[in-house]
Amino acid sequence: MNQHRHLAIRTEEPEKLAAFILTLLPFARSEKVGFGQNGQFKIAVGQMKTSSFMSMRGLALLRQIAACALVLLSLHVARATPAAMAAEKPGWQSEWERTLAGAKKEGEVSLWGDAEITHPDIVAAFTKEFPFIKPITVTGKGGDLTVRILSERRAGKYLADVYSGTMSGAAFYEFYRSGVLNPIKPTFILPEVTDESGWLGGKHHYVDPDNYMILYEGNVAGTSIYYNTQLIKPNDFSSYWDLLASKWKGKIAMFERTGSGFPSLTPVYYNPHLGPDFIKRLVGEMNVTVSRDRRQATDWLGTGKFVLCIGCGDVERASRDGMPVSELDRRHLKEAGNNITLNGNSGLALISKATHPHAATVFINWFLSRRGQMVWQEVMNMKVGEPSNSMRIDIPKDNVLPAARREDGEKYLVTGFLDPGPPTKLIEELLGRKGAK
Repeated sequence: MNQHRHLAIRTEEPEKLAAFILTLLPFARSEKVGFGQNGQFKIAVGQMKTSSFMSMRGLALLRQIAACALVLLSLHVARATPAAMAAEKPGWQSEWERTLAGAKKEGEVSLWGDAEITHPDIVAAFTKEFPFIKPITVTGKGGDLTVRILSERRAGKYLADVYSGTMSGAAFYEFYRSGVLNPIKPTFILPEVTDESGWLGGKHHYVDPDNYMILYEGNVAGTSIYYNTQLIKPNDFSSYWDLLASKWKGKIAMFERTGSGFPSLTPVYYNPHLGPDFIKRLVGEMNVTVSRDRRQATDWLGTGKFVLCIGCGDVERASRDGMPVSELDRRHLKEAGNNITLNGNSGLALISKATHPHAATVFINWFLSRRGQMVWQEVMNMKVGEPSNSMRIDIPKDNVLPAARREDGEKYLVTGFLDPGPPTKLIEELLGRKGAK
């Protein structure tokens, strides 16, 4: 009696099919071969023989079946391998590769800012890693550059891709409100940039509530009150209100920044322990002298023409050059607090309608990475001589100058935009300037 057993293996499993066929070659006598329903490969075989004898016809048939199985297996592997590789590649990597490809086509990126992103050493470090992107740099102070960007865009010129600088003062506030920026967070691709655990407080800190600009510099807010070290004793002060003592009348200078006004007084205006009343008395009663020349104001302080200066610039550099100038420490002004504010700290922004969007994304990711922030921190402290501390906490801090260091274990309050409009209007009125709005 010739009984048959029907064995079925789905063609979606070619590995099993090939293995099964090869086991039949030594001792099976095949009679029926074919495909059944649902894509099943069927073989009807007679009773298994213990003898190694089989007919020439049966052997040839089995060899053909085995060859077909191996072809199916090879097709399956060829088809499955790319899919498996794609499945194993992280989503960010595919996006990063597309971004690099786009950046190669664009060939350059336009960086606008002060030394933070335009210093030759920072540019060189970037191009070393991405030689196919040529940085075009425009260097200047924040107030000047934001005004220039707005002016050129009104003329239909979209030249800037990335902006970096201090993000405080009236000029920058208008720049932000004019709609010339795109949210920067969607450009974050590299895992060490998107991962917020390496940043102060375990999160990114943005200048604005809509995540348009990221604050990457985290120096603890100073007092912005500078003094002549030969004519003033710091212990004479315990509060901002001590500045209003009659002995300082006519001996206080104020530095007014182009396009930004008096950003150091904006947090004072919003400080519940100081507020508008303090500013009214300071500007209205103390006969302060205003200078719009950065160097002039600091020289006045160093030569003793004025013994106190509010908002003076480049004081650290002047001190290293031998001038008797310094900043009153927070411990001498109890209202100062333990804050990280926009005043004196830099942020990074993506300009809308960027000509080189892919290259801009590459630069942003590099700059905010551990490597990028290490380069920036080294250059600013060691080459530029400006105390600068990255908001990243997963990079070395040995090179951070004392004025910018944060204390381990301390909690810091990071504040974003404070509308400079009200304090600016008040100061303009107190100075008797016409057209104060």
